[in-house]
Amino acid sequence: MESRSVQGYYGSGHNACTVFCVDQDGGTWYAVEGSVNVNFTREDVEDGVDVETLSDVDTFTWSEGINSEQELADAVEA
Repeated sequence: MESRSVQGYYGSGHNACTVFCVDQDGGTWYAVEGSVNVNFTREDVEDGVDVETLSDVDTFTWSEGINSEQELADAVEA
């Protein structure tokens, strides 16, 4: 698994955020910094992404907010 971070947006207020990503199995697991929501999409997650527009094919809730690429990777592996 390869991890990375991109700059993006979330919410109706188009709030700027860091999006942590883990590329796996032809798609990307991603989480907005501080969120407990982890989503999987087959769409491109690149700088400038509005996560509200991504089509998710899987999702789960983690017990604590995700605050780094490593924390996201650990959550995906668990």
